[in-house]
Amino acid sequence: MCAGGAIPDNARAMARLTIIHGGTADPSGRRGRALQRAADAGDLVRLVPGRFVDAAEWRRATPGERHIARIKAVHDRLASRLVVSHASAAALHGLPWTGEFPDTVDVLDPRRTTSQGLAHVRKRPGAQRTIRTQAMVSNGRRLTDLVSTAADLAISYDLRMSVPALDSALRRGLARDDIRAEVVARNAVHGRQRAITAIELADAASGSPGESIGRVALDEAGAPRPVLQREFWDADGFIARVDFWFPDEGVVLEFDGKAKYVDPALRAAGTTVADVVVSEKRREDRLRRHPEVQAVGRFGWPEAHDAEVLRALLRGLGVPTSRRSFARLR
Repeated sequence: MCAGGAIPDNARAMARLTIIHGGTADPSGRRGRALQRAADAGDLVRLVPGRFVDAAEWRRATPGERHIARIKAVHDRLASRLVVSHASAAALHGLPWTGEFPDTVDVLDPRRTTSQGLAHVRKRPGAQRTIRTQAMVSNGRRLTDLVSTAADLAISYDLRMSVPALDSALRRGLARDDIRAEVVARNAVHGRQRAITAIELADAASGSPGESIGRVALDEAGAPRPVLQREFWDADGFIARVDFWFPDEGVVLEFDGKAKYVDPALRAAGTTVADVVVSEKRREDRLRRHPEVQAVGRFGWPEAHDAEVLRALLRGLGVPTSRRSFARLR
């Protein structure tokens, strides 16, 4: 089934890495040998035999850009029936991803009932499902549409990978019920309950992929579901829009991914790290004085990766925790 629609502008922008062709592009073989020597010297990155990208551009590129380059490198070697899917479709849709995308390109094969791993491509079974697709802008290759991609990620990956992508999909206007219905329609046995959990946990209000992972960590620690992006005001005006608010306990919790301190792009022009630290301190002081707020806390990547440490932090703030019976589904 084909669902129309173009790839988002941000994904088109990601596809900027130019593929340099060698090998069969030059029957003499001289160009291919020259390119391989450049790759051996570190000036080029070899993606697949006969396909290279500039090494400096590769290092400057985002993980999504790098993975889209891998898709472009194998595109003309893929049978027309194969549909770009899973992590590769996520890159093309511009969905957030934790860390680097896989080195292999994910595709659905309508003829297969089992997976097949090749050197640069991973074929996933597509024989027993209706494949909802749309066309890539650049070359017409089909990829799974946003609903199918969201469902594939929810089924196939743990919550720390899938929830940030699902948050982004909901923020774009995708309906939670549509993703849930797509999961239910699948024959998948493994991953179905994990997928339903991810869909229930997803929230369009999440402020960043880091906050999405922080919310998964809170859920794993057995915290109550917080209110996201709650605004606080006082007599002097707006104080803050906080990451997590536990209204029954009166606790504000912020996910501190450190990016606002170390990334100049996230700071106001002309401000230093010291300016950001002072501003955050004043903001917290105003929050603590707010009549609804009983406590303000922060957690970051170390606590997000250690449930016991996070539970101890939450209990110290007055937020109750319980052990999740389905933690093994992560």
